[in-house]
Formats: sequence, C-alpha cells, structure tokens
Amino acid sequence: MQTVNELRASLRGGVTVPADAGYAAARRIWNGAIDRYPSAIIGCADAEDVANALRIANERDLPVTVRGGGHNVAGRCIRDGALLLDLSRLNAVAVNAESRIATVQGGALWRDVDAATGRAGLATTGGLISTTGVGGFTLGGGAGWLMRKHGLACDNMLGASVILSDGRVVRASAAEHADLYWALRGGAGGLGVVASFDFRTYPLREVLAGLIIHPAEQALEALQAFRDFAAQAADEFCGLAVIANAPPLPFLDPSWHGRPVVIQAVCWCGEQAAGERALEPLRGFGRPLAEHVGWMPYVQWQQLQDPSAPPGLHYYWKTANYRHIGDSTLQVLAAAAQQLPSPRSEIHLQHMGGAVGRVPHADTAFAHRDAQYFVNLIGITDAGDKMTGLRERVRALYEQITPEATATILPNFSDQDDAQAERQFGGEIAGRLAALRRRYDARGLLSDR
Repeated sequence: MQTVNELRASLRGGVTVPADAGYAAARRIWNGAIDRYPSAIIGCADAEDVANALRIANERDLPVTVRGGGHNVAGRCIRDGALLLDLSRLNAVAVNAESRIATVQGGALWRDVDAATGRAGLATTGGLISTTGVGGFTLGGGAGWLMRKHGLACDNMLGASVILSDGRVVRASAAEHADLYWALRGGAGGLGVVASFDFRTYPLREVLAGLIIHPAEQALEALQAFRDFAAQAADEFCGLAVIANAPPLPFLDPSWHGRPVVIQAVCWCGEQAAGERALEPLRGFGRPLAEHVGWMPYVQWQQLQDPSAPPGLHYYWKTANYRHIGDSTLQVLAAAAQQLPSPRSEIHLQHMGGAVGRVPHADTAFAHRDAQYFVNLIGITDAGDKMTGLRERVRALYEQITPEATATILPNFSDQDDAQAERQFGGEIAGRLAALRRRYDARGLLSDR
C-alpha cells in the first residue's frame, strides 16, 4: 500500500489497484484469452508520469509492463503482479508536412497516425488493423500494406525518445545511442519505454485495393496464383491471401456467407494506370465469386480489416516464415480451408520482399529480411472453455506446414509458447539484444524473458 500511495502522490494520472471498481475492465486487453492480474495499473497522463513511475519501480525493484494498444496476441503488455503502465493517453501525432516526419507518442494507435498523416497527404507503413498500437507494432518490426515499397515500420523510424527503467530519458537515433536505436528497430522492446517515435512518411492519398474471393474448392489454385503473382510483383503491390469462412460482405452473394473461401486482399500504392495493369493477372484468374477492387483513400483501406479482429474474443496464433513456399505447403493450407480450427479461425498467407529485403541485415534487430512469405494461423473462439481444443488443432496444423519453414518467426505474430528469443531472432541477434537489455535495464524490470 505504501508504494501505491507513493505512486498516487507522484503522478498526475490515476492508479488503479485490484480493490478498485474499475480494475476488472482496466486489466483487459485485446486478446480475451489473456487473464492476468497486475499489481497496479497506472494511467500515465504524460511522459513525466512514465519517468516517475519507473523511478519508483526501480527503487522498489518492481517488475513493469507497458501497454500501448494492448493488441499483442501473447499479452506481453500485462503480467501477474507487475505494474502496468497504460500509455493510452499519450496518443498525440504531429506531422511536419515539409520534412515529411511524423512525431508519434508511444500510446497512439495506427488510426491516430493514419488520420494525421492523411490530412497532409502522407502515409507510412502501419498495422493492417488500425486499432493496433504504434509502439509494440514498430518495436517488433511492423509489417503492413506499404512495406514492400517503403519498408517496415521499424525501417521508417528515424529516432525515438526513450525513458529507461531508472527514469532517465535518452534519444535513440543513428547518431545518438546507436546501439539502442538498432535494438528498437525490430528487437521487440524490453529496453525502455518509448515516449515518442519519429517516422519518415511518403506522399500517398489513394490506393488501388480490395478483395477477390474464390470458393474453397479452388483454394489450391487460388493460393498458387497468389504466390506466383506475388513473387513477380512490383514493390508497389502488397497482398494477403486469407482462408476463412466468408464474412457477410455486402458484395458477396448471401448464399456464400459463412462458407469456406479464399480471399485475396490486394493493395497497390503506386501510379494509377500502372496499378490497373499490374493487377490484371490476379483479377483475371479463375472465376471468382466476387471482386471488389477500386481506388480509395489509404486511410479508409487501413480500417476496412478491423471487423475481422474484434477485441474480447479468445485468440491463439502460430506463425511460420518461408524463403519459398512450395506446393506441398499450399496443399496443406488448401485442405485446411474445409476444416478450420474453429468457425471463426483464419489462415493468412502474406508476402514480404521488396524494400523489406533490401535493408542490410546488420542495420536493425529485425531478423527476417530473407523471408518472402509468412503464414499466420489465427485460431479464434468466443468461449474460453474451447481454447484447449483450439490450441491443439492449431498446433497440429502448424506441424504440417513447417517442413519448408525457416527456423525463426516474426515476434509480432508469436504467441505465448513461442516467446524464446532464439526462435524470434536467431542466436546471434538474441545474444546482442540480451546484452543491451542488461545495459539499458540493468535490474531487468522490463524483461519478460
């Protein structure tokens, strides 16, 4: 109680403890399967609150977690018995249209960034779900619709203001604390609390984007067509093939709602006429059930996927990277269309390459520059008592798709049982990150490893 009183006396924001009426709601995050009880939840009013809370935690040797958007499937932002720093009030975005730099506070969501940059006719690589937090997304790499043209979110991070675990504030950039800057770009955090990011942005108002839907009976052919098209596509194209039971889309015949389909989600961020020509092979393939592709504001496209990932459901993910994804793996995925782990579950096949692969491997902690594709198995159920069976089915499918996969996995898509640093980064990068964590967080207050 003494610590709570000290926090309340030192902070402008509120402190919520288990005895408080709002605690039950305040501890919830996006993944309803995460059921953890922090010792206190600190609603930080500003960066000074963050620094003061960290100083107190450092003096009392209290573990700390940080919640921006709370969207990480493994629930890394919350731990039993730890102080939870809630950054949701630190969500301001300032855009310098002349320098094309966006300064984003650490608690902002991507929809905050998209709205602010969009008003200036600019954009940068952000999350496919607009309610994703900027902080965790960027620190884990940040794969989005613009990554093949402009790189990952972490590649566009020019600098950051970081509050270390002892309350000190440092600037991380190529010129200042360069080792910390390296680690923040894809190292999945745990080195300090990022109070603000500086992002490079690019002129962009509209994209050619939308959905092409094929029946599950043609899943293998649709997946092969997507893979082959993506392998040759220009950097301006980024796409995602989704295996799912069809949502109630207004442009899809209602008789197909709830039935298994393959949805090719496509996005072109380049010149208009070139985009129309570039997408012709994919749009002309087979006999799709429906196609809804056209020019729209990038900000609008960024939010169209939000209904597919509502908060509060129970999620379990497994992910795999591929330098090349062969027909044997696609056959497994195609067969899974008829027997998804649950009616709500989805399977995502996404490609990277382009600008992502051209960043020198040594420049950032992101360890997956050679991956051309990744698969994310998204298990979803609306009831906690179904999670055991869901996990078993997702894991069984995962075992079938990994023979062609690489040894490492994307940290932003890893669940609780894939938290080992070696799995996410490989031994060399994991070792360097561990050394930097010992340097910048000597007492390990922010470490969950």
